[in-house]
Amino acid sequence: MVLPDVARVVLEDALRLFDANLRPLPQWSGWESSASQKFALVHLGLRYPPKKIISMATSVPVGSFSGGRQSNEYLKARGFEVVAIEHAVVGPLEAPRFVVGRVYDRLPDINVPYGGSRQSGISPSSRTPAIFLFTGDSGEQYGYRDAFDADGVFSYTGEGQVGDMQITKGNLSITNHARDGRALHVFESLGKGKGQKYVGEFTYVNHNFQRGLDREGNDRRTIVFHLVPVGREIDEVPLDVVDEIPLSSPMPDLTDARKRALSAFGANEGGGGKEAKKKLYVRSRAVRDYVLLRSRGECESCHEPAPFKRVDGCPYLEPHHTTRVSDGGLDHPRFVGAICPTCHREIHHGLDGNRRNAELTEYLAEIEPLN
Repeated sequence: MVLPDVARVVLEDALRLFDANLRPLPQWSGWESSASQKFALVHLGLRYPPKKIISMATSVPVGSFSGGRQSNEYLKARGFEVVAIEHAVVGPLEAPRFVVGRVYDRLPDINVPYGGSRQSGISPSSRTPAIFLFTGDSGEQYGYRDAFDADGVFSYTGEGQVGDMQITKGNLSITNHARDGRALHVFESLGKGKGQKYVGEFTYVNHNFQRGLDREGNDRRTIVFHLVPVGREIDEVPLDVVDEIPLSSPMPDLTDARKRALSAFGANEGGGGKEAKKKLYVRSRAVRDYVLLRSRGECESCHEPAPFKRVDGCPYLEPHHTTRVSDGGLDHPRFVGAICPTCHREIHHGLDGNRRNAELTEYLAEIEPLN
């Protein structure tokens, strides 16, 4: 948006108000150390956050205009000095890297480096944003079997050996994995002493309730989660299913776009197959549309304008998932940034990629609440 034209004296008043009212507060005492802060306004030997000062002077919320070039040029045009902030390299949590089809030993290859339960079928990591799911033949004696259906959706039975299964503990961690920024890694147990074959990374779509036997032979309710392999959430949706999905309005309101993007997160009931693929397609497209709208045409990594426009006139930015080794499909907007192609390639392939990804992660956490 175009910022209101205010005189330098109004901005100087905002600087004095910042010193008097905000600088003493804990949330502003170390503002320069935040990786999301790229520049500082320098005045009389002190440093100030450019966007906050402009917001205080113009009454425009910080989320309604761009940082980087827009803010810097606005301040420089009024005679202020703006300098870049040099951040130390930060060490982000390393995402687990496994090879599909390779066999791993659970204790030394999974639990020791990444933590998590050494016995449970659902094992949330305590050291990295991941949840490890282990599948095998042990459930067949109770009338259920984990498997892919004809549409490539993986049915995974939840945990709980006696009585009805509940959406708690490990089961709850699956339904909330996208909101919590945790990747789902599935391993197939090959048998005692034979290791765990890596099946791949998956996304939870929905679940349904079925009937089965518990460990004591009693009939009970079981939970079957429907998971889709990462990278196949959108590309493999049948065209006849896509054609059934109504197009989004061309210029959605940002608030409405966010509500639409978040509507499918958390536990929700539904079937597998085409129903699950359609639901995930809708969610992925809604998240993509929202994060691109949220960016206001500015890369959320380098905070520069998009390098060019698409044929439809929209700024060209690419969705990047901060908690995955590969981008695959999209998940919760808190972990998806709209970034320019240069930043995208640097994060994935550059020497400074880990630091850039950590900075983007911190920035998204500041601008995107969980609820």
